Amino acid sequence: MISTRRFLPVILVLILASAACGDDSEPATTTAATPTTAPSTLPPEEPASPAGVDRSEELLGRWDITNYTLPDGGGFTNVVGDDPVFIEFNADGTADYNTGCNSGDTEYVTSGTYYVPESALDDMPAGQSIGLGPVFAQTERGCDGFLGDQDRDLPDAMGQATRFVLDEDRLILLDEFLLLEAVRSG
Repeated sequence: MISTRRFLPVILVLILASAACGDDSEPATTTAATPTTAPSTLPPEEPASPAGVDRSEELLGRWDITNYTLPDGGGFTNVVGDDPVFIEFNADGTADYNTGCNSGDTEYVTSGTYYVPESALDDMPAGQSIGLGPVFAQTERGCDGFLGDQDRDLPDAMGQATRFVLDEDRLILLDEFLLLEAVRSG
């Protein structure tokens, strides 16, 4: 049996010689490789948690109401009518609103910091404390049918809110149940 260790130097010399006897083209040069940015295999960075932060300022501005809860367990319904239906939170602690029939105003107060449950077993809802009302002053234009119901039910739903949740451009008012959903007016 022939040992390959004895022939290793000869093999290396032959490899080097054959490389030197290549074609007459430009000699190969060695340059440092330009680093390239490889796609990251790390997960995207999570946005900062809103937990423990006062998010009251993010509440400011106009929110177009999309749906709300009917009284006495009547379910969740979309807003009706041709006029804008909205709530607008002002920095002075007042809120203006339009039910699609009448416009009005009320006061609101927020307190505490934004809470995010750590698990599904946590019975404290996400969000920050809010209170609207107790007085909802509004115009007295009469509306019939569903628009009249909405005119009565929207201030009632807003007055029951104990928490607000902000999810990007979406606002949710709730007590232990969902009361109202709105999107940032733009």
